[in-house]
Amino acid sequence: PPTTTTAAPTTTTPPTTTVAPAPTFEASTAFAQFEEADRAAFLTAVEEEFNKAFPKAGFSVAVFDGERLWTHALGYASATAPMTSTTPMIIRSTSKTFLGALMTEQIENGLYQLDDTIESLLSDHPDYELIDIANVNTDVTVEQLLTMTSGIADWSKPEHLMNRVEIMLDPAWKPANNLSQINSPFVPPGSYDYSYANSILLGLIAEKYGGKKINTLYQEAFFGPLGISGGLLPEVAWPPDTAAAHDNLENYGQDAGFGEMNTGAWAMFKEAVSKISWAGAGIVSTPENIARWGYELFSPSGSAISDQAQSRLIDSITVETNISISGIGVHTYGYYIGMADVSLSDGTRIMTYTHPGGGGGRTSHLYYAPSLDVSISVLANSMTAHDYGSCRYQGWDYVSVGECMAGGIFSTLLGMPVQTSWEDPSSP
Repeated sequence: PPTTTTAAPTTTTPPTTTVAPAPTFEASTAFAQFEEADRAAFLTAVEEEFNKAFPKAGFSVAVFDGERLWTHALGYASATAPMTSTTPMIIRSTSKTFLGALMTEQIENGLYQLDDTIESLLSDHPDYELIDIANVNTDVTVEQLLTMTSGIADWSKPEHLMNRVEIMLDPAWKPANNLSQINSPFVPPGSYDYSYANSILLGLIAEKYGGKKINTLYQEAFFGPLGISGGLLPEVAWPPDTAAAHDNLENYGQDAGFGEMNTGAWAMFKEAVSKISWAGAGIVSTPENIARWGYELFSPSGSAISDQAQSRLIDSITVETNISISGIGVHTYGYYIGMADVSLSDGTRIMTYTHPGGGGGRTSHLYYAPSLDVSISVLANSMTAHDYGSCRYQGWDYVSVGECMAGGIFSTLLGMPVQTSWEDPSSP
């Protein structure tokens, strides 16, 4: 059973059928501007990488330091609309930073503990028969779920395409249904392994003990108090001007070539794709809002969560990964946040807190650099931001387009010149 300090569980799960209105997005006028020279250098860093990237659709970028805000957009959102700074995009797994923050705050508030298990917390959940199945280890703890060390498999690999299609087409979809798509047995917990199943289980716990749907909890805890805009799909309606995803259509059983995924066979899935990992990858927002979120979550001056919860969250980044999440190197992982080093123009690297996101023709980079107290969000409506950038500073073999953009911005703030070209030092 749960420890004695765990609050009595809520016995009903909030309904998942009511859809909230789509969030709306406007450019903020409440913040000062960066110095003109800095803005010019930011623009150079972003446009240099965008111009060299191929194939591509659109990029949108924001930089926030608590007082000053810079935004810029390039390319196109769809075949009929340019990308703008207020064009909403799906932030994919960067959504996990909201879930990790929510659960860390719930833990600080005594709703449950890190060492409570799935069984102890969800055994009286109405959907427990969908949770307590052969490939789900109900003895794993909240902490093991949050650090991706649960050992529970998922449905994310290329060979699981039809499992994902089944989720998207499920007429009676609810989050716990997804667990039936796990085809592999669980392994003993302890080693890092990225899994969608963790987000489903954590979302069910957060929702049950918060007593409301996840999107409502996010609106009340984060979006409303912080004055930022966003929402969790499919619990909010799809914003009509959301940027269309772009990818190699051959990956989705369509004609070969790079193109828009809102057309043809993919059109029927565009609004259902958020069901695949639900709370783990379904937030729709803009770079301005996500850069501000990163600052409010990680900065000593931020107010997204309590000081105690923030310390717990940052102190959790201890799990060695040495892996790549969505093409971005994250060397240490914690409660749905990670630590990554971003390349700078002098060949050094700057430490950041992050959680990248990508897949389904979308990319998200979020970097908060504690040494600068600055947050950067880079969103793209294609996977291009994960491809090789042109910066590749001083021998680094792989630097993604999104990291190159962020590195150029951080370099500017550190007084370094922005690198606009790179030559392979091994070339004759």
